[in-house]
Amino acid sequence: MSGEVAEVSAEAAPPAQGFRRTVALLAFALFVIVTTEFAVVGLLPGMASDLEVSLADTGWFVTSFALAGALIGPPLTMLAGRRDPRHVLVVAAIVFAVGNLAIALIPDYSVVIAVRLLQGCVLPTGVSVAIVAAARLAGTGREGWAVSIVNIGVVAATVLGVPAGVLVADMAGWTTSFAVLASLGVASAFLIIVWFPRVDAETPPSILAEASLLWQPVFLTHLLLSGALFAAMFVGYTYVAGFLGTVVGLGEAAVAWALIGFGIAGIFGNWLAGRSVDRDPLNATAWVALTLMLAMAAIAPAAKEPRLLTLVLGLWGTAHMAAFVISQVRTLAAAPEAPAFASSLNISVCNLGIGVGASVGGHIVDHAGVEAIGYGGAAAAAAALVIAVGLKAATRLRSPSVTCARR
Repeated sequence: MSGEVAEVSAEAAPPAQGFRRTVALLAFALFVIVTTEFAVVGLLPGMASDLEVSLADTGWFVTSFALAGALIGPPLTMLAGRRDPRHVLVVAAIVFAVGNLAIALIPDYSVVIAVRLLQGCVLPTGVSVAIVAAARLAGTGREGWAVSIVNIGVVAATVLGVPAGVLVADMAGWTTSFAVLASLGVASAFLIIVWFPRVDAETPPSILAEASLLWQPVFLTHLLLSGALFAAMFVGYTYVAGFLGTVVGLGEAAVAWALIGFGIAGIFGNWLAGRSVDRDPLNATAWVALTLMLAMAAIAPAAKEPRLLTLVLGLWGTAHMAAFVISQVRTLAAAPEAPAFASSLNISVCNLGIGVGASVGGHIVDHAGVEAIGYGGAAAAAAALVIAVGLKAATRLRSPSVTCARR
């Protein structure tokens, strides 16, 4: 390339034209963002020791990030949705890079909380802009496929990012993990500046049209479902490293490899979600909730049986990663008139679910021990399953007139 930025029409350009490179850039940006969000999951035991706080207190590194995204993400996305996606993604990458560098240089509990709050505010905007850009470039009817491809960045964060953070921390300290993330953030910003295409601007929906989603009962129920599902996921996942170390008895390196296995199972979950979600998002959500419920209920009984534990972790990892794609596509399908705002609301509610799940998980750890986190997650997954089944039934009840018309 001569350094010029190509102009791409989301309406005219077929998915193959420049799509692979664009998706690779989006996937890498999501890898950096999501690894930053979840890397602390594997680092919590070491951070708790070095910062001289309890494991439950370090859970606030997850909770604060998530709650900030839930509260600030949607209005920020409403503003960012009227900007060039390239500029939004560059700013997001820089915020994550500078924040991670600050944590690496000033390893203090208050500094970590402050940085996590700021990064949490930016995450829904960066992720929703990336997802909507990919869906537009892919074309109508291929949104689920496009989201699953971009979601490879999230899969890579689980397969490589979180375990690699544990391995780096084991060798050089957890602050080094944040320094590496800072360098990756800089690289992401640079690559987006150089290679990300200009996407022809769409006329954004009015603020009133976007805000109208907030009083649509069906859409709000979709958000409730996403929140319940992510709360279920993160009651257990936030403390999975502590569970594997304390209950199973694994060392730091073995925990890292276990998390890699969890993430590899997530690759299959991501593929399966991309193949199935466009056909019936609610049905797919119900199956994910059921799988999570069964896997997390079985994790404690399987702790001392290596083969059974491997199977349960695999099922958990498959459902965990599938939930990311399914929740996004399901919400986009429920609000096609305002996709960016709908995506941001969903990401924010998912982060709220993450925050609630991490907080509930911390409460369980404090009062019942880390070995009980699976049961708490299973209970929340059961609630998500009930919501999914109820929403599916309500959707069927609302469509008899359509069925009659076809007859």
